[in-house]
Amino acid sequence: MIRRRIDLGPLTAAATCAIPGCGRPTMKAARKGLAPHHCRKHVEHRARHGSYWHSTYTAAELKPYLSAATSYVRLWAETDRFIAAARAAVQATLDEAGPVEIATRLKGMSAGKRAKIGLARLRVAEVKPERIISIVLAVSALTDDDPKSHRTKEFRTVQICKAVHRLSSGTHKVWEIEDWQGRKRRTELHAFPRSSGPVLRLMGRMLEEPCELVVEKHLAGVLAYKQRYGRRPRSR
Repeated sequence: MIRRRIDLGPLTAAATCAIPGCGRPTMKAARKGLAPHHCRKHVEHRARHGSYWHSTYTAAELKPYLSAATSYVRLWAETDRFIAAARAAVQATLDEAGPVEIATRLKGMSAGKRAKIGLARLRVAEVKPERIISIVLAVSALTDDDPKSHRTKEFRTVQICKAVHRLSSGTHKVWEIEDWQGRKRRTELHAFPRSSGPVLRLMGRMLEEPCELVVEKHLAGVLAYKQRYGRRPRSR
């Protein structure tokens, strides 16, 4: 069925990608996919970043907003009922995520299962709910403050997941192996799950939804607090 829809060609699709200046044929027009308005490059870009054209914010770009959000959450954590409720909900989400699996064994699992393993990895790494709440606030503040940001829910959700993912995203193991001459050799494994596709959206939503009221009530406060930390995001 999918192959037949691809083989229908460009009759119900644009000839070239909708991103200004791209000029590549859409996936549908090229008969290499079902995307009717975008080329393969920009479809893959959206899968990785949550936007057809906007890239993921770097840690340096997020840092001043995260510093402000962290200080703000620390200031209000004990007295604000919205932050308290979000903290309990995020902790419950991590506790209920299930067991951890090493990154090399994720292939073939459903997106939902992989998202929960990502959450479980955060729990094992002892990432505090306050840290996650601060990241949600920081990403929301950055996307709101950046005049060239892609202000869609999908982009914000993916950016939240990517920022949290940096805290504990892979499997790291070290072994010492002794060879036949008695010499010890150090062997390391560093495996990272692919940061793309539905897993980012699912995991991001699981972390973002418990914090929605916190963002609604405190986003303006974080933006005001951030003014102590300097410049606006760089132009893209």
